[in-house]
Amino acid sequence: MALKGKIVPEPVDIGQIAVPPFAQLPDVTTLFEARAERLAALAPGHALEPYLRFLAAIARAQHGAAAQLPAGTMPGKDHIAFCHAREFPVLDRLAWKRDASFVAGARAIAAALTGTAMPEPAAQALAAFAGRDDASLEALADRVLREEHQDGEVAEVLFAGAALELHFARMAALLDPADLAPVEPRNLCPVCGSLAIASVVEAARGRQGSRFLCCSLCQTRWNYTRIQCAHCVSTKGIAYQNIEGGSKAVRAETCNECRTYTKILYLEDDADVDPVADDIASLPLDILVSEAGWARACPSFYLMPEGDDGDLPPLSSAG
Repeated sequence: MALKGKIVPEPVDIGQIAVPPFAQLPDVTTLFEARAERLAALAPGHALEPYLRFLAAIARAQHGAAAQLPAGTMPGKDHIAFCHAREFPVLDRLAWKRDASFVAGARAIAAALTGTAMPEPAAQALAAFAGRDDASLEALADRVLREEHQDGEVAEVLFAGAALELHFARMAALLDPADLAPVEPRNLCPVCGSLAIASVVEAARGRQGSRFLCCSLCQTRWNYTRIQCAHCVSTKGIAYQNIEGGSKAVRAETCNECRTYTKILYLEDDADVDPVADDIASLPLDILVSEAGWARACPSFYLMPEGDDGDLPPLSSAG
């Protein structure tokens, strides 16, 4: 797929950028409800309309489950100080022991989705997920976090991912922002150590032009250099791609050093963008950027493994 137009770095007016906070913790009382609304707004007439509506149902199930969770077990001050001294995330997704709220959330999501219209393979996967005992749910979650799930359980990753996202977002929401500090490398989430699913460029007064990476797991956002690869942290060979003639609110930040890309969302172009919802809805951009030679930097629990690119318009380099 040939790229049209000259690739140039997006201009940044440093004088307009205020000093931003280091991190923004998620609010689980509104996070999933807002995502469901965004998915519902994006769905009508979209090529992926049935899938976007299905994901909206999952987001509503997450929202309902969030209100039913038992108390979370939080890290103590000694643990936080230990992590800060070593530049570790405070709730490392691979090391932190999940409490009972994970299984409770997983069961609440499964119960809420039971009876929801979905393709038969998804219904079978939901039944298998709901039928697991506690130990089996925990083991599946561990495999999903390590990206080592077995072929026969691929369809369950969607539901396990939704439960893990709820668990870690809720735990992040219980933290004090003062508990967070940058980790090494800086492109990893300071809460759980995950890669970013996307980044957001703020438009609000006092934050205009500030860029935040958006965690793919706990939904924490942390401040990050405006023109820097979200995967290999290089500042060289960065360009911004969007579909020619399409919205510039969602673009692909491509890096010629590591040949990966990460979505970047511009609130000044659309104040309602959501890192997860708009990532899925912009699947045609993934297809075109992948065809042009870049690999996706961060996997998504919700990204369909295959898509029909149909008759997609060409990419355009955006400045």
